[in-house]
Amino acid sequence: MAILHPTRTYPALLPRYVSRFRCSGSACPDTCCTGWSVTLDKKTFTAYRQSRHPELKDIFDTSLRRQRSQGSDLNYGRIEMTAGDIACPLMQGGLCGVQKHMDESHLSNTCFTYPRIATSLGGQVQQALQLSCPEAARQALLAPDAFDFIEDRITVRSGELGSVQASGQAGSELLRDVRIFCLQLMRAEGIELWQRLAMLGVFCEQLSKTGPAGIAPLMDEFARLVESGAMLDALGQLQPNHAAQAIVFATLWSEKEAPGRTARQRAVIDAVAGNLGADPETGVTAIDDLVAAYTRGVQRLPQALAAAPHLLEHYLLNEMFLHVFPFDARDAYESYLQLVSRYGLLRLMLAARCVPEGPLPDPDTLVETVQVFCRRFRHDPKFARRASEALRSEGWDSLDKLYGFLRH
Repeated sequence: MAILHPTRTYPALLPRYVSRFRCSGSACPDTCCTGWSVTLDKKTFTAYRQSRHPELKDIFDTSLRRQRSQGSDLNYGRIEMTAGDIACPLMQGGLCGVQKHMDESHLSNTCFTYPRIATSLGGQVQQALQLSCPEAARQALLAPDAFDFIEDRITVRSGELGSVQASGQAGSELLRDVRIFCLQLMRAEGIELWQRLAMLGVFCEQLSKTGPAGIAPLMDEFARLVESGAMLDALGQLQPNHAAQAIVFATLWSEKEAPGRTARQRAVIDAVAGNLGADPETGVTAIDDLVAAYTRGVQRLPQALAAAPHLLEHYLLNEMFLHVFPFDARDAYESYLQLVSRYGLLRLMLAARCVPEGPLPDPDTLVETVQVFCRRFRHDPKFARRASEALRSEGWDSLDKLYGFLRH
């Protein structure tokens, strides 16, 4: 069978967990074949239409749809999903019929690539995984060495390698230096995670106001400030604002009304809502009940995280590495606001799992919560922007107020 989509191999920088990842296939507890629209590029759509394979022809005839509205060669058609937890009609006995009866070169770009995202930053190729995949989340969040960076070779389809290029006087090396500086700041030892996030905010705010010539001196000066401990002394006086955290992030949570497409997703979403005091009929929570429940949960969260000590740090590192932080928004501070909004929403969900009396959630439950969070929010390209805009509109985008959001 002729190769439909050619590939190319690149040397790449990877977090170690990426090299360990293997799709769990039919054993996956929340398969990527459920609940999402699978888009088809024109080449794949045409190949499916022309296929005469006895096991697949009828499925192709009845389940392919043209993407008439806002269609393109990359978004030319889609697979019409069916009802139920296994929604893709091409799934046969827990395996993809295309991969079983044809070959992986005939998978759509969406199915071939997920959960991997490969990007070239100033000529350096990197790859990480989306944590909406249960196995990717498990590998990334629990292993102590998941974010040791290694060099390996990756295979990418032509046209599926994203790119971030230098602009103006900011050369490729400078882009990589900024990126490495941000990642190193988030991995600083002996500093609480919320303090690292707070310092990252200061750096991103200043970076947004600095021209290319001033970036290297800014990094040098900032490194000296961190090493001196002066910033930590100031941050140590700040107190958490649990009421604001609960109200703001619960409001953002409620904006996403999708109940979840699988039993796993629905169970997590229902547990979060119920533990935060939502009425089972209306979904409404009284403010006082919400704040009390969240405060209890967020105060118990560190005890739960003691059994998964790398979980939140690795979540943030994955977000930053995967989406080329701080170059994934209009400026570095906007990128930071979007990161903080996602972090705050995730912490709300994790805290909610810790509200009930009795045993705290185990590491598997915490990982499951992160995975469902990513599945629910991270694949909406507009949500992070709406969330940061909501912070701005309420006046919570200034660093002095954000600090109260960051501390547990």
